[in-house]
Amino acid sequence: MAVMKTVGRRSWIWGATAATALAATITGTQLRHVDIVVESPQGTRNVRFWTFRATVRRVLAQAGLGINQHDRISQNLSQTIGPSPLVVREAIPIWIQTAHRHFRGWTTHYHVQNILKSFHIKLGPLDRVTPGLHGALNWNGTLTVVRRWLVTREISVALPYAIQYRPNPNLWKGQQTVAAPGHDGQAVKQVQVLMQDGQPVRQTVLGQKVVNPPQNEVVLYGTRQLIARGGQVLQFSRVLTMVSTAYWPDPAWSNGYTTLGMKAHYGVVAVDPRVIPLGTRLYIPGYGFAVAADTGSAIVGDRIDLCFDTQAPATAWGVRTVRVFILK
Repeated sequence: MAVMKTVGRRSWIWGATAATALAATITGTQLRHVDIVVESPQGTRNVRFWTFRATVRRVLAQAGLGINQHDRISQNLSQTIGPSPLVVREAIPIWIQTAHRHFRGWTTHYHVQNILKSFHIKLGPLDRVTPGLHGALNWNGTLTVVRRWLVTREISVALPYAIQYRPNPNLWKGQQTVAAPGHDGQAVKQVQVLMQDGQPVRQTVLGQKVVNPPQNEVVLYGTRQLIARGGQVLQFSRVLTMVSTAYWPDPAWSNGYTTLGMKAHYGVVAVDPRVIPLGTRLYIPGYGFAVAADTGSAIVGDRIDLCFDTQAPATAWGVRTVRVFILK
């Protein structure tokens, strides 16, 4: 009887063990309903089906969802899938470009504002981003950040002088002379410069301070009219101050003709053609009207030789400084 009791107890133990193993097998292979929510830049879609698989990894494999290390999954891949919907947020590669960097990264955020936060990129008040903060990126999209800031500078600038014209009755009409030279002044401008990725793109003048005021130039112009003998008012283009000498057509050393082939006589003068072109009409106070028609080896630069008909007036003229008016 003792042996029979022992055998009976072992049979009961073996039966209980077999029942536990069978229950475990049934539990591991039970049919379950799976609800997967897939989020991507294109939107949200649901994948629903029945499966005997238990772990998250095997369920995703059965659903044909290729998962990479950058994707975000609401449950651990190795754990048994729970009754709540399994959320899979797909990661996308994007390019981020700044003034000094251009790199590729992965993100499970699709809107620009959230992408910036995920990469710890902070924007200044004037910075610009493309697409805009409320925009979105897709696969291999590019996010461009432009850094902008304001800089205040001081710039030295020249203040140009003006020219003041004043009449002077002691100068011949058409003459001008500088009574006081002009000088530029100096000012300091305060400007606000908009910098963009290290380069100035726009500046605004905030104010200006004059350090040295400009000194205007004073120019005197003549109002004295040139009046010839007989009261005739002459029109001239310019006036020259020249050293004058005199000559007469002496047959001993002259053939009596000028360089232009004219007969030498009173009213013909010799000039340097580089100063007064031949053929120019002139008026010389104390001498009268003349024409530049002759040259001479000693007549160079600001010298002029006046022709007289005879020796006596030529000798009397001698050497003197004269004003030579170039007539129009």
